Parts: sequence; structure tokens; C-alpha cells
Amino acid sequence: MHKPYAKWINFLYGPYFKVIGFFYRVYTANRARVESIKSNPKVSAFLKLIAVLVLVGWILIWFFASEESRNQLTDEVKQSIGISDSKSAQ
Repeated sequence: MHKPYAKWINFLYGPYFKVIGFFYRVYTANRARVESIKSNPKVSAFLKLIAVLVLVGWILIWFFASEESRNQLTDEVKQSIGISDSKSAQ
């Protein structure tokens, strides 16, 4: 008696669950891969070094930029993270 409803539910919603299941399996596999890569001390140290170098690079760009460029860079960063500045809105 419940089979016709089950067939309709499977027909209507089955593909959605299959797609969600596919993306969930891919996500968990990728997370496992990333964790195994991060557990390697050399790779972890390399990723930290890259992050620090990028940070230092942006600090140097900001430090050597002109005042106008520095203000524009600061405003762009504030806008990208959602901080509104009343001075730049005028």
C-alpha cells in the first residue's frame, strides 16, 4: 500500500539525495586528504611559510605605497570584510 508513494518520493526526490550524497562523499574524501597532507610536518611548515610570506608581502606593499594608494587599499580591505566607513561613504 505504501509502494506507490515510495515510488513517487523516490522519483521526485531521489536525484536530489543522490547529488547531496555525491557531494558529501567528495567533501569527506577531500577533508581526509587535506588532513593527511597537513599531518606531514614539512608540508605544514611550508604552508605556514607561504602564509607568512604573503602577509609580509602585503605589509611591504602597504608600507611603500603612497598615501592615496594606502587609503584606497585600506578602504578596499574594509569593504571586502564588511566594515563600512562613514568617511568613504561621503
